[in-house]
Amino acid sequence: MKILSNAFLISIVIVLLTGFVYSSYGQDPQRKRDFSNMPAEGMISGRVIEKGLQGPVEYANIVLYRTKDSSLVTGTVTGPGGSFKLEKVPYGHFYLTANFIGYEKTWISDIKITPKNKQFTIGEIQLTAASTNIDGVEIIAEKAHVEFRIDKKVINVSQDIMASGASAVGVLENVPSIDVDIEGNVSLRGTSNFQVLIDGRPSVLEGNDALQQTPASIIDRIEIITNPSAKYDPDGVGGILNIILKKQQKPGVNGIVNVSAGSGNKYKADALLNYRSKKINLFVGFDFNERRFTMESNSVNETYRLDTTNYRISDMAGNRDRQGYGIKGGLDYYLTERSTLTISGKYGGYGFERDNTTFRHIYTEPITTNDYSKSLNTLSRDGTYHNLTINYQQLFDDNGHQVEAMVYYSKRISDNWEDQQNFITDAEWNNIDDFPETIQTTEDGTTDEFRIKADYTRPTGEDGLFEAGYQSRLRFENGTYLYQDYDHSTGGWIENDQYSNEMDFKRNIHSVYATYGNQWKFLGYKFGLRGEYTDREIKNVNTEYAFVINRFDYFPSMHLSAQLMNDNQVFASYSRRIDRPRGRELDPFPNYMDPYNIRVGNPELEPEYIDSYELGYQKLLNKSFLSLEGYYRINKNKITRIITLLEDGTFLHTYQNLNKDYSLGMEMMANLSLTKWFMVNASANIFDYRLEGTLEDEDIVKSSTNWSGKLNTTLKFKYDFRVQISGIYRGPSVTVQGEREGYFVTNFALRKDFFEHKFNATLSVRDMFKTAKYESTSSGSDFYSYSTFVREAPVITLNLSYVINNYKKQKGNNGQSRDMEEDMEDDF
Repeated sequence: MKILSNAFLISIVIVLLTGFVYSSYGQDPQRKRDFSNMPAEGMISGRVIEKGLQGPVEYANIVLYRTKDSSLVTGTVTGPGGSFKLEKVPYGHFYLTANFIGYEKTWISDIKITPKNKQFTIGEIQLTAASTNIDGVEIIAEKAHVEFRIDKKVINVSQDIMASGASAVGVLENVPSIDVDIEGNVSLRGTSNFQVLIDGRPSVLEGNDALQQTPASIIDRIEIITNPSAKYDPDGVGGILNIILKKQQKPGVNGIVNVSAGSGNKYKADALLNYRSKKINLFVGFDFNERRFTMESNSVNETYRLDTTNYRISDMAGNRDRQGYGIKGGLDYYLTERSTLTISGKYGGYGFERDNTTFRHIYTEPITTNDYSKSLNTLSRDGTYHNLTINYQQLFDDNGHQVEAMVYYSKRISDNWEDQQNFITDAEWNNIDDFPETIQTTEDGTTDEFRIKADYTRPTGEDGLFEAGYQSRLRFENGTYLYQDYDHSTGGWIENDQYSNEMDFKRNIHSVYATYGNQWKFLGYKFGLRGEYTDREIKNVNTEYAFVINRFDYFPSMHLSAQLMNDNQVFASYSRRIDRPRGRELDPFPNYMDPYNIRVGNPELEPEYIDSYELGYQKLLNKSFLSLEGYYRINKNKITRIITLLEDGTFLHTYQNLNKDYSLGMEMMANLSLTKWFMVNASANIFDYRLEGTLEDEDIVKSSTNWSGKLNTTLKFKYDFRVQISGIYRGPSVTVQGEREGYFVTNFALRKDFFEHKFNATLSVRDMFKTAKYESTSSGSDFYSYSTFVREAPVITLNLSYVINNYKKQKGNNGQSRDMEEDMEDDF
């Protein structure tokens, strides 16, 4: 009831706020004179769709003007099915504009409301994506880098030239709500717990691995959904990143090819080919990447025993390599004009290697020991994966009434191994031990996942939309962990039963949902509810019984949007989410990390439950916009990684539901087209973070004010040159046992287009001043730890891209226009 009452309060606030602003327009004296002698009995209705794709454009701005003096009469925003309705329109002659970010504004003229014709039906208004071609010369009126919807942000990847030759992680470095640390780990509004979808479907690889393996050049756009509706899976604290891949809509053969090379052995290549005819759409593609990064780290660890302090100082240098490849293909078969069968799949491999050398100096105060050692560590984590999706869509009409069903299967096979050699040395790091301690660990695993899903969508009335669906998610994991010591006397490996282990993990989730959206005057709304039943079982060969959980959860959602006059929009939302513990966090058997660290899971962990609230405002300014978003997130049952010091001096890493945290913040963004040759995208995220919990029978309350900022500028020069410069700052933060410092990064990119934009070359420099640095501390009653990490910088990359045939908008035939002349005159 508390959740629903909070959601209700948000709805009351937005209705009162928008009602006040809306009513203020009726107090304008000039407007009163225009309406005073005319009855307001008319109604104008229509539907906005995207030209070519024929899909609805939701939340587009509809504004009605009087023809004689262009005075504003009223306005609204399209509903969930793209429909709109203007009521209480006075008699007279009018014209109407339909507009949305990323599309060209469309005018509808000669609208008449008379006593004999009080209802005027426009029909479908087609919005054209912001790109036109005139007499064989392409004039690019580009989409904004970031677009806003009522429930998501849309990142148009093609507008970020810094992303050329990068992965999806490189794209996310320059967008609001996202932070990327110097190791390439992504967080969404301060949390790394989020869900990654590919074309709206689950990714075989999870989280950051999926983002690292997806080339930016094959991505059309990325949708950031911080408060998803009940239609989506509720997993993830931060929400959902939905990666939409490129797929050509024009007939014939077309495609795109990209290759890139970077300093320090970094290579990428990918291609996407498409054939479309009246009955089929066939696509095939591949991608390959191999990237090596050097790194350095330093750490100081102190442990306290009675009157003795033990110090361990470590200096590490090494390499990190990422590799990946994939082959994908698919077929859309148009059975009828309203039914489509889609079959798609992908096979690929991934790899991660780490090769480190660590020098350690261990001593005590008062001095009783003074030891030096050197460790050689080699880690390899690789595997293969494949997936198959069968999707069927049946349209019942042209207004969005449809049924869609999907069957999905994926399999991932992983093979991980790690070798560690520990040498005793002198103070100059010369080996004095011919028989080092040598261990090897291997971890083999398989993951199978099945999904069966059905969704039903039906428009209701003029603006309403009802959605309902069912889904079953079946996941099976098996992992075998083998720990071996090397016996120098026999020259063979001996299994260590203390750390060797095998685990089976099963989790089945069955869910149903329903949502309903509609438009009431100037207020758009969408409410939803999802119910899920979870059946989970963990079996370990070294334990006598299985750990079983049977649980039912519910997840409400609410979205509100009010379209005000003069292109102002206010929106609010609420959703309840869940973050379920992963297999590694649940496995109760000890896992050896290195000679000084051991990890043990906790099978009694419960899921985290998140209540997320948002309230925002945005203002359209011709081709620019400003936005302001406030958010409040409560995370209950927070899964916390705890470090404790054991009697033998090693650290034990485990997990517990210890804490509850709160994030109250504000995100500001400006996307400004200052001139035709100079664009600025700036964002800042400021939030107060508060952590509450109990550790070692002591209450813990920690808080910090965190902030991050991004400034991205793009300059267009003559002869198809572009320059992009970005600055990124990530502020400090606190954890349950310590804190992390902030850092700043500067990136630069230069792009040149050739042959009427069919070929382009991009040169980029990341972290050009080498200012990125990870610095953190943690402490407990008997220990203190400080560490730093620095990656390779700067990284210079050259990317080449070639468009095959018409993998872009087709050329028009309208003759040269003033827009073209202005583009030429305004080049910098």
